[in-house]
Amino acid sequence: MNPRANAFRTYFFALGLAFRMIAAGHLLEGIKLLVAPVGYWRFLPAAYTFQEFLRQASPRVLDVGSPKLLSLLLASKNGTEVHATDLNDEKIFSRWKRNADAIGLQNYHVEYQDGRRLSYPDSSFDLIYSISVIEHIPENGDVAALTEFRRVLKPNGTLVIEVPYRRKYEEIFLPYDSKGAPLDKPQFYERHYDADQLAQRLASIEGLQLDKRLILGEWLPIDPWIATDRLPRPVRIGILPLEPLLAAVNYWARSDDQCGRPLAALMIYRKA
Repeated sequence: MNPRANAFRTYFFALGLAFRMIAAGHLLEGIKLLVAPVGYWRFLPAAYTFQEFLRQASPRVLDVGSPKLLSLLLASKNGTEVHATDLNDEKIFSRWKRNADAIGLQNYHVEYQDGRRLSYPDSSFDLIYSISVIEHIPENGDVAALTEFRRVLKPNGTLVIEVPYRRKYEEIFLPYDSKGAPLDKPQFYERHYDADQLAQRLASIEGLQLDKRLILGEWLPIDPWIATDRLPRPVRIGILPLEPLLAAVNYWARSDDQCGRPLAALMIYRKA
């Protein structure tokens, strides 16, 4: 199936979930999903992850990504057991578990977990994915996380990773944490990988075979406008429902970064 078709399945699932939440009396949660169903940057990564999910029969899934909409979609398919994790974001309980409970997903579990030190036994999951997470782990935390993902992945299982990608490597330091709380001084926030750093840090993990590497990016520079405070807040909110449509026409995926404006890299591994 075309990846964009899978992406729209995520989008329509979000809209359907929004109406179900409203019908269940969770008005605010429903409105949030209607206003911001699928983010611009998540449109294609979610599609490729869902595509890998469909290759397996009822896989046991570990979500180490952000946000958690995709994990709810996967849990809604054939009773698939899904474990959705975060280091310390309480929204996995107050928002995503509440959504799962409202639509009767008894196979959806949320837990605080550190991706570098997971509590699960070896070979626990058929599919693991981490969208926009490991780039935030300082020092060699990204490599440590991949090594830990390999440990809890079953033989022949699939691992999907998405990280920011640019033509020049950069480490970003900001004066606030991942939740937006101000800090006394700037601290490490995330790294933007380039081709060399992808190869050095993420492409040579022992026991993981890299099956596919895709560069994701955009033709027109929409990202600089919606990822910053350039636009007035009412305009930015008005754009949120349109982000999936913008991504459908402006976001590309291919094996190189020779044209357009690269934004992310998507890596698909198999465990030997």
